[in-house]
Amino acid sequence: MAHKDSSPVIRCSVWIKPAGRALDRILHAIHVVRRRGGGPAFPPHLTLLSGSETTLADAEGKLKRLASRLAPFEIKLGRIEWRSEYFRCLYATADLSEGLANARRAAYEAFEMNPPPPFEPHVSLLYGSLDEARKQELAAEAGGTVDVTFEVGAVHLVNASPGVPVADWRTLAERPFARG
Repeated sequence: MAHKDSSPVIRCSVWIKPAGRALDRILHAIHVVRRRGGGPAFPPHLTLLSGSETTLADAEGKLKRLASRLAPFEIKLGRIEWRSEYFRCLYATADLSEGLANARRAAYEAFEMNPPPPFEPHVSLLYGSLDEARKQELAAEAGGTVDVTFEVGAVHLVNASPGVPVADWRTLAERPFARG
């Protein structure tokens, strides 16, 4: 008889988190735009995958498999842009390098969620619903760009999903890349 896993199902995302001087620069931009734009506080991140529904043990195993397939790579951020979407109120664009594209593809394969949706890599700076003029002002106040590059060497499993308030988002597991 097969064992049936009765663990509760979680909804989760896989993030890349910036560090070092790049993190300092990103946090400064977030501080500048939140000062006048409001919005909830959240850790800076680039989402590789979202919408996974599985048990925590299964998700941790998938995260481990993902990390074992990846080698360190760099992410370069650039222009500050905005949309009329709450979670993309203001964000820094990220170049879609070969390393980032490979990590995204590997994440969707490891979490068995193929095919992946279109990918527009970014690091959000502000969540909210502001008018176009206000977003343009805030982007200009933050310098119009977040010109930083950082090396990625780990992936993070986070409980960021619909139904979980932003203030309650937490890292559930972190795995350093095995190759590198």
